[in-house]
Amino acid sequence: MTLELENKEAQQVAYAALRPAARLALGAGVSLREIKKLVEIAFYQEAKTSGLKMREISDVLSVSMAKVGLLSKGLKNHFVQPDVEHGVSRKILSLLWAGPLSKSRIQQALPDFESAAVEQAIKQLIDEERVHEIDGRTPLFKLSAAAHRLDTNPWMAKIDGLNTLLEFVSRTIETRFFEDDDRANVRNLAFRVRDEDLEKIQQFYEEQLFPLIVKLDGAVEDEASSTPMKLSLLWTPDQEKLNEHE
Repeated sequence: MTLELENKEAQQVAYAALRPAARLALGAGVSLREIKKLVEIAFYQEAKTSGLKMREISDVLSVSMAKVGLLSKGLKNHFVQPDVEHGVSRKILSLLWAGPLSKSRIQQALPDFESAAVEQAIKQLIDEERVHEIDGRTPLFKLSAAAHRLDTNPWMAKIDGLNTLLEFVSRTIETRFFEDDDRANVRNLAFRVRDEDLEKIQQFYEEQLFPLIVKLDGAVEDEASSTPMKLSLLWTPDQEKLNEHE
């Protein structure tokens, strides 16, 4: 089968990004038909997030308004829960890293979420003492500490963490390939570790990397110039290589 592709470089990048999704779906028994439906919903969500109206989404995706309605329903019914339960809290914390904000400013910065969901998340963050309210003519909300980690044990929290990870990955791809910005870097390492030394990777993150990130983030509070960064550090045993030695 021969495919005629437009913008081949962009398609090569998209194909490379799609292969891990195809690998995961194939291994989990998700059918190609289901994947096609998921891709349509993902396209709809990204178009909606970019600020397009329903009619504009219909034009961009080359589908009918009825189809757009079905995609909207599919998104709300099956895939919004992680964002509602955990994503909104994570995004509020990210916004407040830059400085205190009013409730209206937070809601303006999160157009994908209902105002009730934002209010509930703010209340929960206050109850958890992650955020506190500054009294004034217009009350502001501020981080209670320089760094926060959200619970990653529940299933939906794990899905939200996956969403955040892949957001970082996709942003890095955009910066490196489409914006030609050398400030985005990826370093891939393959190495072997003794079983008794595996915990040292986690120890490095806890004792050295995370404190460094907190220190660097805190140093820009009073600086006029700073660059928002995204960082994901991954490590996992290579199961394919392990199987070779069984």
